[in-house]
Amino acid sequence: MKNAVVYGSGKIGRGFIGKIFAESGYRVYFLDRIQALVDGLNAAGSYRVRIVSNDAAVESVVPVHRALISTTDEALEALASCDLMATAVGVNELKNIAPILAKAIALRMAQSGGPLDVILCENQLGADTLMRGWINEWLNDGQRAWADQNLGLVEASISRMVPPLTPEQLAEDPLLVRVDPSSELPVDSAAFRGQIPALNGIIPYTPFEFYMMRKLFLNNGSHALCAYLGYERGMEYIWQAIEDPEIRAAARASMQANADALVAKYGEGVRQNVQDYIEDLLARFPNRALNDTVARVGADPVRKLRRNDRIVGAALFAIEQGVDPAPIVRGIIAALRFDAHGDPTAPVIQKALKEQGIEYVMAQFMGLKPEEPLWGMVKAEWAR
Repeated sequence: MKNAVVYGSGKIGRGFIGKIFAESGYRVYFLDRIQALVDGLNAAGSYRVRIVSNDAAVESVVPVHRALISTTDEALEALASCDLMATAVGVNELKNIAPILAKAIALRMAQSGGPLDVILCENQLGADTLMRGWINEWLNDGQRAWADQNLGLVEASISRMVPPLTPEQLAEDPLLVRVDPSSELPVDSAAFRGQIPALNGIIPYTPFEFYMMRKLFLNNGSHALCAYLGYERGMEYIWQAIEDPEIRAAARASMQANADALVAKYGEGVRQNVQDYIEDLLARFPNRALNDTVARVGADPVRKLRRNDRIVGAALFAIEQGVDPAPIVRGIIAALRFDAHGDPTAPVIQKALKEQGIEYVMAQFMGLKPEEPLWGMVKAEWAR
């Protein structure tokens, strides 16, 4: 059997990519910094993934070959010698793991190892470019040259929804992961340095920017819009929001604007793809079994309102492609009103709105400029 390493044993690491690797015939190693999680995976030797929908729940057991603390020599050796790798650490952690990956690349080069492909399971446009830059900071000239030829940083689009467990579910089994049925793994076919692996659900595609935009703008953007509009109406769960006719219509309108922009850029050949994706999302969002909350989906509006993220980025892209962004702007305005109790960044935006005003927030948090059309659109909508 071949060995695959998953850097990050959280919800996506275990509930999606680790499961795919195991079911595709790989021995799976997990790397993490949390000792209790590493110990738990090693003690059990497996974990459960429960796929839930409104109709049924299907459970499977995923074997774990080994779990390791990511800073150990054993973890470094696993990285240097594996056949395939994935990261599932979250965008904000990618830079922090770059020094460890750089050490593994240097060791792999010294051991005359072959190419290493790393599937980046992160919601970030251009994650491959960012990651290569961070890794290169820790390599010398010879190692960078080797990595340019042999290190594949492969963007992936992860649509699977994996909400956190309730306290009761954690007490039942702290390793349990509950997920929705989505199992597609679109990947950037042009980024591989070795052969494209035969993984369950894999969809190699180029230009991959299409899939990243489809996921970030249609899925993440409209999901956030549902959360923010649901919050305004005092709703607790995403399924409650999407079952509200007005919110559902707003989500569909936002998705359609994004879909039209994608067709404008990539051609009529992708129209059926994006229209099918809209219907799939509208069927998946009302999944009551996930118990996904508006507070979780809307969390951290500072990040979600960044210029290159799911809402503002989508609106800018729509304008660039000649599509009216009004349905997406509605999500921006709702995000500005989001102030869920305990949210880490919502109070920052609320304080800035109160003390400095909307123009300050647009400039500082959204990266907009007064000469851009979106500036005037957001300002006018906010003033209503």
